[in-house]
Amino acid sequence: MMTSENKYKIQILCSLLRKYETSTAFREATPSRRRPQITLQNSSLASEYYDEMDYTKRETINASLRELEAEGIVTLVWPKYREQVEVTRIYIELDAIDRAYQLTGVTPRNTKITTLRAIMSQLLTHPWNWVASWAQSTDTLLRIRKSAGLDLDTLEVYDGLVRVLLALPLLTESIPRRVFSQRVLGDSKAFEQLLEKPLLRLLRENGPEEYATDEEYLDSVNIVTHPKLTLLAGQLEFALNGAVVTLSAFPGGMGLYQQSIKTLSIISLPTAPILIVENLTTYYQALQQQASAWGLIVYAGGFPHSGTKQLLGKLSALINSKNPAVEISHWGDIDYGGIRIFEHLKETFFPSLRPYLMDTLTYFNHADQGIEFDEKYAEKLGSLLQADSYREWHPLLLEMLTRKIRVEQESITPL
Repeated sequence: MMTSENKYKIQILCSLLRKYETSTAFREATPSRRRPQITLQNSSLASEYYDEMDYTKRETINASLRELEAEGIVTLVWPKYREQVEVTRIYIELDAIDRAYQLTGVTPRNTKITTLRAIMSQLLTHPWNWVASWAQSTDTLLRIRKSAGLDLDTLEVYDGLVRVLLALPLLTESIPRRVFSQRVLGDSKAFEQLLEKPLLRLLRENGPEEYATDEEYLDSVNIVTHPKLTLLAGQLEFALNGAVVTLSAFPGGMGLYQQSIKTLSIISLPTAPILIVENLTTYYQALQQQASAWGLIVYAGGFPHSGTKQLLGKLSALINSKNPAVEISHWGDIDYGGIRIFEHLKETFFPSLRPYLMDTLTYFNHADQGIEFDEKYAEKLGSLLQADSYREWHPLLLEMLTRKIRVEQESITPL
């Protein structure tokens, strides 16, 4: 059983070690004239040391301090006329730091940093540039004994995060979160319970794209809660496992899992224009009210998930090789996300993509049904004015910034 004196010794030394680990002597790993120090008045022992109802606590703490001084671990400062009664300041001796760690059982901060550097070094040659860049900047800070914003007391989390990041580039299609967790971590719930939040934080702060939801961030690296369907309707023929499927035979359209999309071959394209729709409600609205106007309607679901990306990639390849004149439009929200999704689709799949009901006139006609936004959102929207690829959106962006209103596509009724 730990005695009171030993308990106080450990408390005092832990406080001094925390001071040391934030000191210049620690960061620069060089001797310093300035020794880390604490005062009992500002320590966790203050209430006990200055307890006027029980002076024995102060005596016990003083006895603990004198023992530490006798061992050469600390130096004590006593005020004039109060020697051996009230300690005003405690210094830790830098050449006794190792001994202090031994007595407390605390793992030295530098040992934690060294271990973390070894863990993170596996990412320095990661195939994704943004991951390798993050690992490099983190290593630079760790090398000068800074924590780089990481929690040095949860090294097991970073070990798991590194394993996840190394596995992600190997995913060629979406995988359910728990299946991924079992394969990579040996536990179906480990990713969800321990690593999903750190990965999401990393994706938000360092990833190459900005998304609106956690689900979209995970989709972007092919991790899904459950397999997702790609919804489409209209005039399209494709071959699948030796059979020819005519999409128009399904008036309400169909949903395809990625395994099917990966296998199918598109035989013929529609002659009428193609429409890609951002939101599910509007997708169904287009099927019910505008089906005859479009040769094919595809539900994107915001930034498209990997299955939809694969379908759009096959459509793009066939259009480029067989019929570049096919008209393709995208209908999304008139807001920051909707405009970015449009540009993503245009850059990735369809260079001739046109916006549908995402123009200034549509905005004028429906702004009274829009949603007000704050200055933080306005800053994000305004940042698009700085990008050359958004030049065609400038009139609409300026109008939105003037009115401070965004319009969701569900509030827009096609003529």
